[in-house]
Amino acid sequence: MTSSTTAQLIDNDHWAAATPRLSVLIPFMRDDPRRLLRALDRAQDGIEIVLLDDGTNDPGLTSAVVQVVQGLNLPCRFVTLPTNEGRARGRNRLA
Repeated sequence: MTSSTTAQLIDNDHWAAATPRLSVLIPFMRDDPRRLLRALDRAQDGIEIVLLDDGTNDPGLTSAVVQVVQGLNLPCRFVTLPTNEGRARGRNRLA
C-alpha cells in the first residue's frame, strides 16, 4: 500500500552540507519536541536530526518547531504530514 499524503520538508541552513555519522530520528504527533531539539543541539558535530510530525495539524506548534529548527547549529530536516499515517509508516519514512 502506498501513501497519498504529501509531506512538507523544511531544512535548516546546515542540512545541505551535512556529512553526519549519526541520525537522530524523532517522530511525534501533538507533542512538542522543542526542548529535546535544544538539548540535542548541544551535541558534538557529526549528528543530524530528522523530525516527523505525523499529522498534528496544529499551525502554532508547527511554526514554533520551524523557528527552533531554523536556529539549530546541527543539521535538521523537519517533515510534516497533513494527516496521521500511523507509527509504523512514520518510522519507515524516517528510516
